[in-house]
Amino acid sequence: MKKIAIMCDSSADISKEEAKQLDLHVIRMPMTIGQDSYVEAEIITDEEVMQALKQNKIVKTAQPIIGDIIEMWDKLLQTYDEVFYLPISRELSGTCHTAISMAESYNGKVTVVDSKFVCYPIITILKRVKEMFALGYTTQQVKEKVEQEAELFAILIPEDVTTLKNGGRISPAAAALVGLLKIQPLLKVENGAIELVDKVRTLKKAYKTGLSIVLDGIDPHDYDWMIIDANNRKVSDELKVLLEEACGQPVQQKEFKSVIMSHTGVGTIGFGRIRKIKY
Repeated sequence: MKKIAIMCDSSADISKEEAKQLDLHVIRMPMTIGQDSYVEAEIITDEEVMQALKQNKIVKTAQPIIGDIIEMWDKLLQTYDEVFYLPISRELSGTCHTAISMAESYNGKVTVVDSKFVCYPIITILKRVKEMFALGYTTQQVKEKVEQEAELFAILIPEDVTTLKNGGRISPAAAALVGLLKIQPLLKVENGAIELVDKVRTLKKAYKTGLSIVLDGIDPHDYDWMIIDANNRKVSDELKVLLEEACGQPVQQKEFKSVIMSHTGVGTIGFGRIRKIKY
């Protein structure tokens, strides 16, 4: 059986400790706070990023450096027969397209998924990937399974829209209107993209509406369920109970880390489903 290295980038919101525990290889993403540059989890912590966001500093992320990706592939291929890479969604970053193009020169030794995933659901999928490899699936077979069967649908509810405005996700005019009218936006993550799905008056109404949306028209047994918060565990705990009651399935609870939190903001709650792969 071939020895396959499983890889993602740090948009998967995975710590170094968990990556080591799961035997996953993670390319860490560059970040800037104001004029200062960092590498996520290398020379800046989640807590430091959170404090910068609370101070309304401009926090941005960038694609992993191409040379660093190639260096990691080359290093892994000294020990492994192949590399399987699941990057951040193609709709949110150019990393996916770039990596697919670069992999062509590796003569089948590097497989890159045409990704529609982001945040901790990437890790949920990669756990399934590990199981499929253990059963003897090839990298191409697993790639097709993930691309054709896996699906992420989630609702993001920011506590406020300041970070979304600072990161250019919504315009200053739209952010001002949201504040003036006291509108609470609900964002959906679907097919790898993030879009506005609804607007309500209060956070309480937003959580209730979001729960209804993620459960609409599906069989809950066909999905893995998750809830993720950005330093908002009290609300996350309450919603986890409600989501488990509504879907009748266990709900995995995680925290947004630096990369995703820098786009959504402190206090954001995200919850949703990942369709199970059959194998």
